[in-house]
Amino acid sequence: MSPTLSVSDNRVVYPVVIEGERVWLREFEAADGPAVQRWTGDVAVVQYVPLGPTDDEGARRYVASIVAEASVSERSTYTLAVMERDGNDPIGAVALTVDSTRHRRGELGYLLRQDRWGRGLATEAARLVVDFAFRDLGLHRVWAVCDPENQASGAVLTKLGMQREGLLRHDLLIGDEWRDSALYAVLEDDWDAEAVYL
Repeated sequence: MSPTLSVSDNRVVYPVVIEGERVWLREFEAADGPAVQRWTGDVAVVQYVPLGPTDDEGARRYVASIVAEASVSERSTYTLAVMERDGNDPIGAVALTVDSTRHRRGELGYLLRQDRWGRGLATEAARLVVDFAFRDLGLHRVWAVCDPENQASGAVLTKLGMQREGLLRHDLLIGDEWRDSALYAVLEDDWDAEAVYL
């Protein structure tokens, strides 16, 4: 685990490795492109996000951009590969973007390969990153959005203890269609890394 720092320290936190019970998180590597294309190229996985579906080259560029943003001198984005304990390839990604150091606020996002849905792996990966945000980066608020039709993602956010705070109308352009986003958030004072909310 990374040393505890405040986001105001403006230091690079790299590499990040976070251990969980069934999954662990690590930095992406250039060689991850083919594994990443398995889920960024799946229409079902990316239907609610402004990414893909990608071909092999698109997945390679996506991974290259993640690798590049991890090594900037004032890192604000932590996009980590979701790894199963017994697997060799990433099965998804979980991201935390610090969108305000002054207000100690960050955005959570995640994607998971379709054949791993329904097993609680996205919830575990997201929980690990939210805990990292509060404990290691000193954030005060972590927020996320999901498409109101994406009930599975809304369930993940609720299980993290996030509260639905409202609806952002026409928040994202997905393909050529404007989509609404349900806004969720959890505060450091409310955070319980062990709790599961229903």
